Amino acid sequence: MPIGRPYKIWLLLIAACIISRLPELMSPNLLLDGDECVVAIMAKHIMTGKAFSAYFYGQSYGFSLVECLFIIPFYFLFGITTLSVKLAMLALWATGVLFLYKTFLLINKGYSWLPLLLILVFIWSPAWAVWSMKARGGYLTSFTLTSIALTCLFRDKKSSFAWSGIGILCVVVYQSQPLWIPGLAPFLIYFLFRDKKILPLFAFILPIVLLSLFVSFYKHGMLEFGVIRADYTLDDLSGRIMRIPAFLYNSLHGNYFFDQIQKPNLFCASLAIVFEVIIFLLIVAAVYNVITQKKGTLVFNLSACSLLLTLSFTICAPGFQGRYLLPVTGYTLISLLLLLNSLNVKKKILYTAGYVYIIMGVVALVTFYNFSFSPTREKALKGALSYLTSNDVHYAYCYDNMFTWQVIFYSNEQVLCHEKRLPGRFPKYVWQVDSSYYSGAKAAFISQPGYPLSIAFPQSATIDGYYIAIDPPKEIMKQKFPRQTKRPKFYYCSQ
Repeated sequence: MPIGRPYKIWLLLIAACIISRLPELMSPNLLLDGDECVVAIMAKHIMTGKAFSAYFYGQSYGFSLVECLFIIPFYFLFGITTLSVKLAMLALWATGVLFLYKTFLLINKGYSWLPLLLILVFIWSPAWAVWSMKARGGYLTSFTLTSIALTCLFRDKKSSFAWSGIGILCVVVYQSQPLWIPGLAPFLIYFLFRDKKILPLFAFILPIVLLSLFVSFYKHGMLEFGVIRADYTLDDLSGRIMRIPAFLYNSLHGNYFFDQIQKPNLFCASLAIVFEVIIFLLIVAAVYNVITQKKGTLVFNLSACSLLLTLSFTICAPGFQGRYLLPVTGYTLISLLLLLNSLNVKKKILYTAGYVYIIMGVVALVTFYNFSFSPTREKALKGALSYLTSNDVHYAYCYDNMFTWQVIFYSNEQVLCHEKRLPGRFPKYVWQVDSSYYSGAKAAFISQPGYPLSIAFPQSATIDGYYIAIDPPKEIMKQKFPRQTKRPKFYYCSQ
């Protein structure tokens, strides 16, 4: 049941979302990685009318339009900066947090303050420390829209219009990041068939079919560049199943970047272990309920099934990347709340455990002030890019695809960068670099600090740690970088 004045609770949660992320926002290491720079540039292109894509550049998946639309108002307020992008993503994540809290309120049948306690646990969990502010092709969109869908599902009365809305949300979640769908599926099935009525099912399926047809037409002929595909071969199936606990632990402590993992500090590690133990205990409790045929536990058992399906999704995951288990945190707290509804646990025990977790979470998130996997720093990078533009260099070549987009974004597109592979995520830029360079315009090769270099340029300089070779010999560049000789014609490249 709701507690106090709702608007005060909403303000409290928004404040908690912001305060918990201040260490990262104030960190000298604050930087957009290459993929975030792609989304940031997409938002800029939409804002200026230069180009448009609803999906992450170079992919037919990773629906990014919602993230871009959140970023644009912050560009108007604070300019095209790192902080604007991070604050926009924090706003999108906080929106999802508010709806997740609303879902808790709808589920709760116990202590009135329990939903608030659990949502604060969610906010201060290290699993979301970094990803709550990442613009990365649909992860935050999926979280927020799934939270909205769950709020709609757990309402007592749902009209046909509401079911159609849930269907639309499911399509957008799937197109953004389908990682949230397995955990959502048991709840969808339960509420669709609970009342044994055909109209809700029809209202749910119709918009899914229509919108899916529209999406298939929209995505026809889209560029596929740098695509990461799920591995359905199921080679070494037992090994993939056995890696789930370690996979989950790495996701929950939050100290990773793609498949690079740092050893977590004591607070992050402890919270991850606690959360992981809770997850497996919830699953064991549900199995016990099924075996003993305990009555009145169907929704809780389905929530445990939600956890199992989310964990099982990693079996097909390409690589060992914690981001693939981001959905598990929200589904776990829903399952925990459903279980607590049926148990007579003393308030003092619950609140003491929750407060201890939150206090440890506060300390854990403060430690993310120093979080970084990259030697790149914004001030130094801008200094190197300023060196290029002061030498009238507006075209560059780079080996690393992620760094390529950092060059483009942090130069405010004053330095266009050629990716290693053709046609690139935004093929027009690759063509502009090649056509200009081979027509006589000045260009440069640039590499970030610590990146291994195998090219011996006759002339080079190191600016703030960045290796730069202006006017590299064309015979070298022809060997190292494929040349784009024709102007590409992809749908999002304006003429």
